[in-house]
Parts: sequence; C-alpha cells; structure tokens
Amino acid sequence: MNSAPTFLHFPSKGKPRRSDTYELQVKGFSAEQLARWVADRTDVQIRVIRPPNYAGPLLLGFLLAVIGGLAYLRRNNLEFLFNKNVWAISALVLEQQ
Repeated sequence: MNSAPTFLHFPSKGKPRRSDTYELQVKGFSAEQLARWVADRTDVQIRVIRPPNYAGPLLLGFLLAVIGGLAYLRRNNLEFLFNKNVWAISALVLEQQ
C-alpha cells in the first residue's frame, strides 16, 4: 500500500493479486471507476446515481429576480420595453448563447 484510503479485495480462492488493490490516490476518486473495479472482481453490480444539477433553475430564478427588480425600480419609466433596438440587442445576445 502506498496511500490511504485503499480498498482490498480478498478472492474466495487463491491469493490476492496486485490488481485486487484499489488505491484512491493512484486510480482516482471516480464513483463509476470504483463501481467497475468492484464489478470486475465480484458479481456485485453497483449502480451510481448522481444528484440532479440545480444550477440551471437557480440561474434562471436569479435572472428573473434581477429583471423583476430592474422593472420595479424603473416602474415609472418603462418606455424601454417598447424600444425596437433593445429587443433586437437582447435577441442577438440570447441567440449567441
């Protein structure tokens, strides 16, 4: 063993081979890679489930809050909503994303 943590597999028959040692510092911390290593040495299949990514909805909510805040601050002067140039620039910006 060169590092910790290390996973060791002890086969039911025979001596452990060098490939029966999984060192996280050397081979990586990937859950898929560790599940594949376990599946290669045993009959156990581990299904890796990733949590959902909430970055998109949070960013959309933040953007809507900023737009709503700006509209609230400019509630007495909303002529920019009827300006063709503002809509053209916003369409170009959204198209590039």
